[in-house]
Amino acid sequence: MPSFHDMAARYPRIASLRTIADAAAARSAWLIGALFLLAGVVVLDDYGMASDEIWQRRTAQVVLDYVQGRSDALLRYDDRMYGIAVEAPLWWAERALNLQDSRAIYLVRHLLTHLLFLAGGLGAAALAFRLYGRRWLALAALGLFLLHPRLYAHSFFNSKDLPFLSLFMLALLLLHQAFRRDTGTAFALCGAGIGVLANTRPMGLLLFGAVLALRACDFIYAPDWTTRRRVLRASGLFVGAAALTLYALWPYLWGDPVRRLAASLAYVAEYPHWMPQLIRGRSFISAALPPEYAPVWFAITAPPPALGFGLVGLAALARRGLRAPGALLRNTPLRFEALLAACCGLPVLAVILLDSTLYDGWRHLYFLYAPFCLLALGGLHALSAAARRRGGAGWAYGLAGAGAGATLAALVSLHPYQHLYFNFLVDRATPERLRVRYDLDYWQIAYRDALEFLLARYPDDPIRMQNQFVRGYANRAILPATDRQRLEWVDHTGDFYITDRRAPQFRGALIPPVYAPVIHTAKAYGNTLFDVAAVNLAQVDDAAAAPYRAAYRALRAREPAVRDRFDVYLDADAVSWVQVPCRLEDTAPRFLLRVTPAEPQDLRPERRARGFNDLSFHFYERGVRLDGACLAVVPRPAYPIRHLTVGQWRPEAERTLWTAEIPAPDRVNAYRAAYRALTARPPTHRAAFDVYLTASRITLAKTPCTAADTQPKFILHAAPVNPRDLPGRSFSNLDFFFLAHGVRFDRTCLASAPRPAYPLRSLTVGQWRPEAERTLWKVEIPVPPAPDRVNAYRAAYRALTARPPTHRAAFNVYVTADAVAFAKQPCTAADTQPKFILHVIPVRTRDLPPARRAVGFDNRDFEFAWQGAHFDGACLARVRLPAYPVKRLRVGQFRAGEDPLWSAELPLAR
Repeated sequence: MPSFHDMAARYPRIASLRTIADAAAARSAWLIGALFLLAGVVVLDDYGMASDEIWQRRTAQVVLDYVQGRSDALLRYDDRMYGIAVEAPLWWAERALNLQDSRAIYLVRHLLTHLLFLAGGLGAAALAFRLYGRRWLALAALGLFLLHPRLYAHSFFNSKDLPFLSLFMLALLLLHQAFRRDTGTAFALCGAGIGVLANTRPMGLLLFGAVLALRACDFIYAPDWTTRRRVLRASGLFVGAAALTLYALWPYLWGDPVRRLAASLAYVAEYPHWMPQLIRGRSFISAALPPEYAPVWFAITAPPPALGFGLVGLAALARRGLRAPGALLRNTPLRFEALLAACCGLPVLAVILLDSTLYDGWRHLYFLYAPFCLLALGGLHALSAAARRRGGAGWAYGLAGAGAGATLAALVSLHPYQHLYFNFLVDRATPERLRVRYDLDYWQIAYRDALEFLLARYPDDPIRMQNQFVRGYANRAILPATDRQRLEWVDHTGDFYITDRRAPQFRGALIPPVYAPVIHTAKAYGNTLFDVAAVNLAQVDDAAAAPYRAAYRALRAREPAVRDRFDVYLDADAVSWVQVPCRLEDTAPRFLLRVTPAEPQDLRPERRARGFNDLSFHFYERGVRLDGACLAVVPRPAYPIRHLTVGQWRPEAERTLWTAEIPAPDRVNAYRAAYRALTARPPTHRAAFDVYLTASRITLAKTPCTAADTQPKFILHAAPVNPRDLPGRSFSNLDFFFLAHGVRFDRTCLASAPRPAYPLRSLTVGQWRPEAERTLWKVEIPVPPAPDRVNAYRAAYRALTARPPTHRAAFNVYVTADAVAFAKQPCTAADTQPKFILHVIPVRTRDLPPARRAVGFDNRDFEFAWQGAHFDGACLARVRLPAYPVKRLRVGQFRAGEDPLWSAELPLAR
């Protein structure tokens, strides 16, 4: 089939049609640009504000104050690591127009940022025309750049990442112009553009390094020294212009440019950001993201036409590069396309290899879309060329037009939430699926809708918002002045709050879930972005409030069952919570109410395994706020109750704020009687809690006692006399919480646990806080041996002391045919606290257990409580000797971590 050029030569009318089409495309580019400008002006006031915009404007103020010598706050300012190539013009425009109202200020900022985005689109069109010489491709480049729903929305409220994208595209245009003309002026202009780019974000130095690398190739492949000198001269002008521009527009560098630039690069690469980031249903800390984080975000948010054409463009580039690898090193169009591919891939590779900090999706890498959309244009060009060889390129351009139309439809349908655009690679149809798998409105742009809803719903009333729950506070600045005056942010007593509906993986670390009736919800793709909750439920008429006031007065006239953050009252038919004065924040956590019945069969079958009935609730379900007080009332079950567990907790953080137990009256009476019987005699041991040991129970008691005394967990370790009673363990862990085994009554606390059936040598009691891993107090209490054991030791002592000891020391040592004994009189408990040394050295090493043969002795060290007894002011401990022949014994006493208190070597003849 003849080519287009052959047809044009044969039929001049075809050539004239080509000229007409190119002219129409050129005019269409300007027309489309004008239409986008008009659309931008029309929708300018539809978008909210990013939470960072106020800080961006503040950066310009701080830097310009430093430049004018009014303040040196820049040297201590958090964002001193960024220049003001974009922020300074926005600040000067504000001053030139004499803008005072915050709404006017931020609308102008949005408009100028969007104009820079449109300039980037025109730069893409100009560069496409210079690359391919086709005006239709230039028009396609303009469409690819502007028809990215996420980037389009960000072009209004993102004065950080979108200006960098636009300037990156313009810098690529200047770079291409410089290498095409190869003059000193063109390279100086390119250097100045890259200086402005790097001033906006240090990642702009990527192009600076790329230009130097390409100039090095030009120097190597230059045909003569005259050309090489021209390369060096142009490169010097480029470096000088870039450095001068960067230095001039970045006042922070003025004091020490080299060190401060290096510090800025390190700071940006390892930005200290630790907020959780959600991707594919998993939450990661922003400083420890998976390698696929940026590529996945790019792939699922790029318009399908751009993504498809871009992949085709990369494949076509690879194919041509393999056919002519030498062209990749010389100043050719192929080398420039390879540079575009490097600008797309190398930053992502660097982020992955250097483990750089990213967050809020891929917004820090938005600039990658500038070279990518040019590669996509190359893919469209390759497809059209292939189609032309097979009879016509119309289907390629038709495919591009259909894709542009579909993307435009998505952009319009999502308005004004285009920043939440996802493509077909993720499930957008299932409600709430995106919310639990990806970050959505991380800058709270949509919160403006919440404020406008409240202002419209209550046109004559002031709107009091809870400050602690509102993260879209910045949106107030873009509202009209009269509306701003009606919005009041207060700490604890607001009537409304806006709550993020982030994924459960965040566990409420940022914003708690809704604890009040929802009156308004914003959604995109069927995914909830936020809820507006009305939390001040005290606004009831007098008739509705009268019963609550009467109940409140009756309750306050008597003593509560529990005094804590809320006073809790137990009545025959209800459980009531009261707080006065009441802050709204105190009612936000969930209220804990668990009812343990006296008989488990009173519970429904599905709840018997737990042993209690959970009646927990949110305040708005059972409570009212009136007269400065909070009151919540829950009906009490009809069955007999063993005890109630009350408190508050935050389910999203899995954290209990406070708990208390209210025993039923019959249980209180039983514990009161037990306490009277115990305190009729001295306790077994006095400590923070007195310890009473009886034949069947271990009891801890304290008077006076408060709820705070019972909050820490109780330590209770029971060590047996005979280790065989607990194989593999040295003690039985009986730790418990007071709620499970205790009762408070008459300013007294009493907790009781069953005593193990086996003989005890000691008890360890105390308290600790598991959440802080901190022991508050702990004591070890020796348990007196049983009478028959004492009598046996007394008889053995008399038999031993009837003859001289084998060795005299702090304890006299007696060695018999089958045992070794330690005896002392007089003897106190302090004498038996150190551990006893008993090392058995055999005649033949092979008689030892295999694990002990390397050290040459059997270690039979012991504690007195295991093997001894106190009686008649004397102490005796006995240990059986092994059956094999023994060469000698090593005996003594020691404390852990210290030298022996005493020791001796006893030779034996057995």
